[in-house]
Amino acid sequence: MVEELTLYQAYKYGAEKAPKETAIYYFNGKLSFAKLLEKIDEMAAILQNQFLIKKGESVLVSLPNIPQTIILFYAINKIGAICNMVHPNSPCEVMQHYYDDSNCKLAFLFDQKVYKELIDYRKFNGHIVVCQAGSFLPRYQKRAYEIHNSWATKMLRKEKKFFFYDDLKRIKIDGVEVPLLKEETCVLLHSASTTGEAKTICLSSRSFNFTASRISEIMCMSPSEFIGKSLVSVLPSFHGFGLCMTMHAPLVNSFGVVLIPKFSAKAVSKMMNKCKNVICICGVPTVFKALLNEKSFIKNKHLKELCSCFSGGDSLNSKIKEVFDAVMIKRKSNCRLFEGYGLTEALSVCSVNTHRHHKYGSIGYPISGVKFRILDDNDKPLKPGQIGEISIKSDNNMLGYYKDEEASKNVYTSDGYLKTGDLGYIDEDGFLYFKARKKRVIKVSGVAVFPSEIEEVISRMSGITAVCVIQIPDEKLINAVKAVIVGKNKNKERIVSECQKKLISWAVPKEIEFVDSLPYTKYHKINYMKVQEEENKKRQIPES
Repeated sequence: MVEELTLYQAYKYGAEKAPKETAIYYFNGKLSFAKLLEKIDEMAAILQNQFLIKKGESVLVSLPNIPQTIILFYAINKIGAICNMVHPNSPCEVMQHYYDDSNCKLAFLFDQKVYKELIDYRKFNGHIVVCQAGSFLPRYQKRAYEIHNSWATKMLRKEKKFFFYDDLKRIKIDGVEVPLLKEETCVLLHSASTTGEAKTICLSSRSFNFTASRISEIMCMSPSEFIGKSLVSVLPSFHGFGLCMTMHAPLVNSFGVVLIPKFSAKAVSKMMNKCKNVICICGVPTVFKALLNEKSFIKNKHLKELCSCFSGGDSLNSKIKEVFDAVMIKRKSNCRLFEGYGLTEALSVCSVNTHRHHKYGSIGYPISGVKFRILDDNDKPLKPGQIGEISIKSDNNMLGYYKDEEASKNVYTSDGYLKTGDLGYIDEDGFLYFKARKKRVIKVSGVAVFPSEIEEVISRMSGITAVCVIQIPDEKLINAVKAVIVGKNKNKERIVSECQKKLISWAVPKEIEFVDSLPYTKYHKINYMKVQEEENKKRQIPES
């Protein structure tokens, strides 16, 4: 049923089952399913009638986890437009690139981000609607936010080119629904492709709704058990796992979402005390590591309400799982921390350990409707236990890479299996195991970072002859970035400053080392694998 609907229709279906229940918890504010639907319809009318957005046109949304993010996601879908989700920490020139590349007609940006780069955003070639974190707070908290940010707001209001979300006229007529077909692109996400290069991924309503329709299976609960309960959403909306599993999937199933714009373990614990009905937390491994280090969380009396927690986005350290599960047992909770596997190209979750199907060390059992194959270098299937490239056939697979027909074609086998670029194996019982990444990408706190982009920024600086970016361990982030550089320019501060201007924060090198030379392959390319191996030896990191 849900798989045949658009994103908007799927939300409406969930809202009509529990109109009075809370859809969004946001600090001390709440929105019921019915009220959220009303806000979505209002915004759809504004997009159609004030901004004249038509079917197939793109709207850029670059916001933290605030109510406007969810309202826009469904409003854009209702009118048949494409939602281009971009990391809110992206520098202005990156934002401009994504805006131009997808021919966007409008951008919704976070006020603090625009204010910090106001000089650059004055030159931004496009219409901007400024959104504020305080808009959906109760009156007294909203006023406190306005006072705290009064200078930034005053500066932005002087700029004639900016609209403010809160100032948009509420149009009395409804936005006319213009449904996209389930095979048409409705969302653009930006991620590592299966080759490790940054790509824009085209996703359909079918991709999202396929995963959303499996939430009962994943949580091992009946649909009626979700009503009146909530899930903590700390993963960002530009992240496939965050957007699908912690926002869309719960709402479609009449399951409330607790929005936390900026993750902190203390904030999660605080919201669990306020809501008193949180049964699930999804996050990357660093989220659960931080929760275990927060006393207010491990002693929280509402831990016994938790049913399942899920880790994705990066490999889960076995010690984190063991300690987390031990805390749950001590607090008399049936909750366990389960690891799953997915990628943006095969939206969000393809295999997962659950209360019904779990094996220690695995990345899960395939959810219903997903087929896995392990392939050799010639795309031939391997037997159970043999290591090869993980490939997936499923209705949540992407439509393709935006404006890249060749890459879209090459990522699939002749019989429709998506090649992930990850190495692993399947055991005799059908459980999937991850071994390594074929693609060159570093996951920093679960966020994909592309060494080639960092190398390009640094290599453009004067006095730099060569640069190789590698991965190093980090206690807080799990992984971090190190730049190994050859050249006369040995000004670390200047290099870091340049990276901060042009890259997301996770991509800024934590360490920089200057060397006399770098190793090269026979094809005259920097041998980054050898540089990584040498670094691992220095740090006494065992081979995986």
